[in-house]
Amino acid sequence: MEFKKWMLVLVLILGLTSCSSDDAQEENSPEVVYANVKPTQTKYKAFYGQKLTKNLTSSTSRSAETTPNTEMIKPVSVIFYPRTQTISFSNIFDNKTVEYKVTAITNNTGVSVIYNFKINETTFTCTITEKTASTPANVVITFTGGFYKFDLTDSAKKNIAKLVSKVTKTAQYAPENNYTINYTYSDTLLIQSVRNSFDENLQPLVSITDYTYDGGKLVARISRKDGTIVGNNSFEYENNLITKKNTIVDGKAIKINSYEYDKQGRVITTNYWNISGALSSMISYTFEKNKMTTIYTNPSGSYRDVEVSTYESDRKPFLISQDQILEPFIYLNFTQSVITTKEGQSIDYGDTYFEYSEDGLLIKKTEVFNGEILSVTVREYVEE
Repeated sequence: MEFKKWMLVLVLILGLTSCSSDDAQEENSPEVVYANVKPTQTKYKAFYGQKLTKNLTSSTSRSAETTPNTEMIKPVSVIFYPRTQTISFSNIFDNKTVEYKVTAITNNTGVSVIYNFKINETTFTCTITEKTASTPANVVITFTGGFYKFDLTDSAKKNIAKLVSKVTKTAQYAPENNYTINYTYSDTLLIQSVRNSFDENLQPLVSITDYTYDGGKLVARISRKDGTIVGNNSFEYENNLITKKNTIVDGKAIKINSYEYDKQGRVITTNYWNISGALSSMISYTFEKNKMTTIYTNPSGSYRDVEVSTYESDRKPFLISQDQILEPFIYLNFTQSVITTKEGQSIDYGDTYFEYSEDGLLIKKTEVFNGEILSVTVREYVEE
């Protein structure tokens, strides 16, 4: 049994913290309990190290710490759980694992993240700093009585998603088209968006959209402007794909959109049904590499417009909400679109240019026509 315990410690040291396996060090190291990821936590950020520095005043040092100012080699870790907003420390406080509720998070983009928590009535900050050209990444836990610090030997971000937190559009010649949208999530599910824009008189206008889910599937979307409902949709599914979007007024569906998909889960047909149950119009999509052809038509044949759009197929589409899959123009990165009317008239929508972050996320879209910038849309992200 004792042999199994030491084998477990050795595996954890090698697998989690990349610590030295020096025999003499192992014989002198205490048996520790690591801050292992809990089965209920599928998303977490873990930071591992081995060289711990303590600088504590004698009056504030914890009872089990007989050497409040010291440097030692031992496996340590910090794990932050976004789902429960808790932070866990192993082998830092009294050689044991402890976990605390995070009271505040400060993100200094590209530099550090600060987690605030309390032990009894004492406020602590845990600052995790990014690696630079001259300094290693490190963790510093500070409070009024001193600090703990260790250099990171390893870090892991397991199933952490970067989510769009804010979208800002600035139109060069049409300020009424300017807007800012802020997004709020529960886990990775969008639960609310707040859009600040302007009406036709350039007066501020606030629109709030709430999203409701059932078992992770979007089932309802309600939009309000100045407290008045301006949009109410419910969604139906088959094989985890939205097949119907109902527009609700006074509790009744007055319009129904139905959807068909290809084998890759892309919408290829959208049918629009009016209140009488008649098909009023239809949109069909055909996908090729870097190109999508859209045909707008209706049963009477009063119009048949064909739009050919080019997009960057090597870029992965980024969906903010599940219902965006219903409208490819929202999430695909189109560089140009030309629409040909039934009468043969061609309308060119100009060029669009995209900028991406180092990890491939769309951060900026610029729309250009005849060499002039018409609008710029910027996306900001936050880690879930």
